[in-house]
Amino acid sequence: MSAAYYIVLERSIDGLDTFMNGKRLAKNIETLDAAAKKLGVRRLSEFVSVPPDEIAELLGDTTDLELKPVEQFSVQDGLATVRALLAQPEAQPVIDDLKDCERILTVAAEHGLGWHFQIDI
Repeated sequence: MSAAYYIVLERSIDGLDTFMNGKRLAKNIETLDAAAKKLGVRRLSEFVSVPPDEIAELLGDTTDLELKPVEQFSVQDGLATVRALLAQPEAQPVIDDLKDCERILTVAAEHGLGWHFQIDI
């Protein structure tokens, strides 16, 4: 079993398939984050946000913790990172995942939506 990154939009868009494999993205995230840092764009891992109910489920008793709500990010920031990475040699192993991200975020931008990555473990 391996982890996979996937995109969650603020709301669904009729006709938009948001499925992406995301396993290669998860496997290569450190390399991609290093490339993003060199390029001066946000690292992909900075776009991860987890719903508080999922955190509570993982941690068990969270009565003493203040869990933050899901953070939504700008699609323009996400597209800037994805498009910068698409042109990099480091992106070749994850090119399909990055193209899926670009496809989904482009449509989300047209609808003015926020987004975040979640990780399926």
